[in-house]
Amino acid sequence: MAIAVRRFAALSGIVLVLLGIVGLFSNHLLGWFHLHVMHTTIYLLLGVLGLLASSQEGYAYRYSQVIGIGFIVLAVLGIFVKDLFGLMALGLSDHVLHFILGAAGLYFGYVLVESDSHQPAM
Repeated sequence: MAIAVRRFAALSGIVLVLLGIVGLFSNHLLGWFHLHVMHTTIYLLLGVLGLLASSQEGYAYRYSQVIGIGFIVLAVLGIFVKDLFGLMALGLSDHVLHFILGAAGLYFGYVLVESDSHQPAM
């Protein structure tokens, strides 16, 4: 299971870095994602952290836990608070992406940790 969480950290890191790079050149990705300066900066930072975290199991678990909580909170706030208190414009596709990354992060960060600790040693 440790390989799965490291792969998640790497894959989410790649996706976030790519979104951040696109955000440097355009404010929208295919008209779906709103990529403003704050969004781009956060995506680049979290993407690089994900790529770095994928190098070790412990860091990958912690990264998954942190982005899981962060993105779920952001997705829920995005539903109820327009433009996230004026910080960045968010659309439905942004909320869906945040919810998917958050749910996956929570799964890999918390559920796999528990399943790893309950397996008998061979």
